[in-house]
Amino acid sequence: MARSREMRLLDHGSTLAADLLAWYGRHHRDLPWRRAPSPYRSLVSELMLQQTVVATVVPYFDRFIARFPDFRALAAAREDDVLAAWSGLGYYARARHLHRAAKLVVSRWDGRLPDDESALRDLPGVGEYTAASVAAIAFGKPTFALDGNAARVMARLADVPAPTSLTVTRKRLRALGLSLVPRDRPGDFQQAVMELGALVCVPGRPRCDTCPVRGHCLGLAAGRAARIPPRVAPPPRRPVYLACALVVRGGRVLLVRRESGDLLAGTWALPAKEVSRRSGAAPVAGAAARAAAVGMGVKPDGAVRYAGRVRHIFTHRDVTADVFAVAPTGKVPTGERARWADAAELAGLAVSSFTRKTLRAGNFA
Repeated sequence: MARSREMRLLDHGSTLAADLLAWYGRHHRDLPWRRAPSPYRSLVSELMLQQTVVATVVPYFDRFIARFPDFRALAAAREDDVLAAWSGLGYYARARHLHRAAKLVVSRWDGRLPDDESALRDLPGVGEYTAASVAAIAFGKPTFALDGNAARVMARLADVPAPTSLTVTRKRLRALGLSLVPRDRPGDFQQAVMELGALVCVPGRPRCDTCPVRGHCLGLAAGRAARIPPRVAPPPRRPVYLACALVVRGGRVLLVRRESGDLLAGTWALPAKEVSRRSGAAPVAGAAARAAAVGMGVKPDGAVRYAGRVRHIFTHRDVTADVFAVAPTGKVPTGERARWADAAELAGLAVSSFTRKTLRAGNFA
C-alpha cells in the first residue's frame, strides 16, 4: 500500500518538480551563498547551517568569506583566527573540521573541491547530507540531500507517518527524493525542497494554502499533513554544574583554552571545574573555582567572592555555571593554554557565547 502511494506521487514527478522550481524562482530568499555561488561558498554555508538557523548564519557567513575568501586563504590561517571568526556561532567542531578540510583540499586537490560525492564524504565534518548537498548545488550532480526540511517535505508529499529520525524512514525518503530530482536542475531542486520546508511546509502548522505542490501532496489529501512527521520527544539534556574562576588583574581577565575533547574545545574560557550538583554560592563550589584558578598557576589573595550564575542550553547539556571572583597575588604563568585579555581583545578571540555570559556575570566585558 505504501509503495503504491509513492508510485502515484512519482507518476507526476516531472510536473511536481516543475511546479516547485517555478515557485522557487519567484520566492526564494536572497541569501549570500546563493550570490556568486562556488564550491567553497557552498561548503562553508552548509557547515555553518548545521544545527543553526539561516538568520543567525548570514552575518557570520559574510564576515567569514570576507576574511577567508577561498580554500587557500582558509588553509593558511591559524586555527585561533578561524575559531575567532566563528566565535558566537557555536558548535566549534564545525570550524575545526572546515579548517582541516581546507588544508586537505589544498594539499590533495590543489585548492579545488572534488565534485565526487564519495570524495566529499572523506572530508572532515562532511557526512552523507553535506556531501550530497554540495554535490548537487555546487556541481549539478543528480543526487538528493535529506536535511530536516527536506525530510518533512518528502514525508508529507508521500504521506509517510513514521518518525523521520528513523534510519529506515530516512532511507525511504531519500530514495523518493532521488526519484524526483530533475536531471537538468538538481541543485535548484535541492534548494527548492529545502526552501519549501523552511518557508511553507513548516513544522506544526504547514501553510498548505500557499504551497505550490499541494495538488501532489498525499499527506494533505489524506487530511494529516500537519501531523506528519509525528513529534518525537528529544532525549533529556544532561545537567552539568560548573564553578568558574574570574581572575582579573589590571583590567585583564585570565582565560584558558578548552582542550580537545572538552565542551567548546579550542575556545577561550574562564578556568572552571565541574561540580557534582547545583551548589550556588556554597563552599564546595567556591572551593572548586579556587582550585581551578590554582590549577592555572594563580595564587589567590584571600577568599573567593561569589559573582553570579548563568545558565546555558547546549544540544545535549543543560549547563549551570556559578562564577567566583578570585583575586590573584604574584605572577601568573601563561602559555599556550592560558592568556590575559582585556575587553577590547575579547572581540578577536574565539570566545563562546556561554563564556561571554560568565564574563558578564562577573561584571567583566
